[in-house]
Amino acid sequence: MLKNGSFTEGWTDLSPAPGFLINQQPNGWILNWIEPGESLFGAGDVAKGVPECVHKLAKQLPPNEQPGGPDALILVGGTTYKIFHANSAFGAQLSQKVTGLKPGSTATLVVPVLAVLYNETDPYGAESGLWINGEGEWVHSGKMGNRKWYRHEVTFTVPDDGTAVIEIRVKSKWMRPKDFFIDGITLEATAVTTPPPTIGEPPTEPPFEPPTQPAADTLQIRVPEGIKLVTAVSNEPGVVVIVLPPGLKTDIQ
Repeated sequence: MLKNGSFTEGWTDLSPAPGFLINQQPNGWILNWIEPGESLFGAGDVAKGVPECVHKLAKQLPPNEQPGGPDALILVGGTTYKIFHANSAFGAQLSQKVTGLKPGSTATLVVPVLAVLYNETDPYGAESGLWINGEGEWVHSGKMGNRKWYRHEVTFTVPDDGTAVIEIRVKSKWMRPKDFFIDGITLEATAVTTPPPTIGEPPTEPPFEPPTQPAADTLQIRVPEGIKLVTAVSNEPGVVVIVLPPGLKTDIQ
């Protein structure tokens, strides 16, 4: 169902952005960012730069930030996804459409996000949010905390078309450094199950039924195919006159 929630399944290098920045789009996801001069997801704040969006491997991190370390930036596998800028306001989004979910069932999506705030004093200076099928909300940095994994968790009802459009958004509204790390995304949901194909059984022979015996007062006559039976009236009681075609002989037993 959900693809590449651990960001360990590779990526595609996108076309260079201004400044020859090559961002990495995780396989299974679509990466978008707010172009400079545009509103940060409809708010009054405006993007000033294009964020850098890359995968960070465990070997690229100091020991304390590697898996299992006290400041681990990787929750699952050996890769985490980082969105950041050193000195500009920015916004970015990862999205994915999940299909094949059971309509009407309940599903739960968890998206862990860690923000590095660099001594940001404005509790709304950085925000992250999760949207599913167009519904969601922002969580500000005052609630997320600094260098702490905040788990966005949403339980929803799968619509009739069995899809879930997931949108993960991050933004920083000031021209100060901000880092966002995303990893270990999970979706607990019920998939539509396709019944196994029915394997046809060989046709069974009809049960054998012995021929019925005629009643004691009944004369049974079998006529070969293509022969027409003609009877005539007899004046003698109990006598049946059968007219045979020319050349046909009888064998009375």
